[in-house]
Amino acid sequence: MEIKTCKFCGAPIVWLKTQNGRPMPCNTEAVKYQENYKGKDVIVLSDGKVIKATVVNPNGGGLAPIVDGEGYISHFATCTHADEARTPRPTIEAVAPNIPPATQTPREYTQEDIFSLADAYEAQEAASRERRKW
Repeated sequence: MEIKTCKFCGAPIVWLKTQNGRPMPCNTEAVKYQENYKGKDVIVLSDGKVIKATVVNPNGGGLAPIVDGEGYISHFATCTHADEARTPRPTIEAVAPNIPPATQTPREYTQEDIFSLADAYEAQEAASRERRKW
């Protein structure tokens, strides 16, 4: 894995590809975890699977914890500038600033239009039921 630097906080990070194909920045140190769906930590495994878990310290005192494996903590959880790093979703005005506002009045449907739409809907539903049969 190639180690990069976070452009917001300067910490060393690695980019792991998640199962859905998106890159995720993670801390460079691998941590031992115990898988737990109620865990407070989000762990990214080297194969891209993202799980909820609890980070364990096997060198701590007391009973030895059960370690399910090693993974990486998402850098968003530890970055001091994580809010700056998240890209905001674009607004309509930013994507298409030259679209004029809607000036047309709503269309009035006649009885024939409604029957035609109902027939088209019924035909589409019948075709869908046919496809679901097999």
